[in-house]
Amino acid sequence: MSKGSTIAVLSLALAAFVAPSLAEAKSYNSGKGYRAKSHATAARRVSGDNTACLTSEARNLLARIRGQFNNVQIVSTCRPGAKIAGTNYPSKHASGQAIDFRVPGRKAEVVRWLIANYKNGGIMTYNDMDHIHVDVGARFVALNRPSGRT
Repeated sequence: MSKGSTIAVLSLALAAFVAPSLAEAKSYNSGKGYRAKSHATAARRVSGDNTACLTSEARNLLARIRGQFNNVQIVSTCRPGAKIAGTNYPSKHASGQAIDFRVPGRKAEVVRWLIANYKNGGIMTYNDMDHIHVDVGARFVALNRPSGRT
């Protein structure tokens, strides 16, 4: 799949789901915006729906999400060397502490559930993508953030 078609698929944001950020958060995104095309291809081979690379805390979080919602589709897990777009800081994806996923047709419901039930890490959505980012670590909620993609 070409980068353009990947972006087109991921850009099918749910227009009805527009909410302000519920907490101050750093401008943090999936880190995909910085990579060259060849690196992006390699990263897709590493991430996909591979969960073995995740930390036990991240795997437990994913198990909770899967237990609550059917049809959880993994977008990305581990991406060695991933950086937060526009920075030189490592992404939580680089260390197996983040998951990008979608539950088709239920994005708002999933986000509400995460906000109410997940207090041990980050929750983020993007204004031009349909997936949800969760990570382990500092608590933050950032909704409808720019993805850093051009």
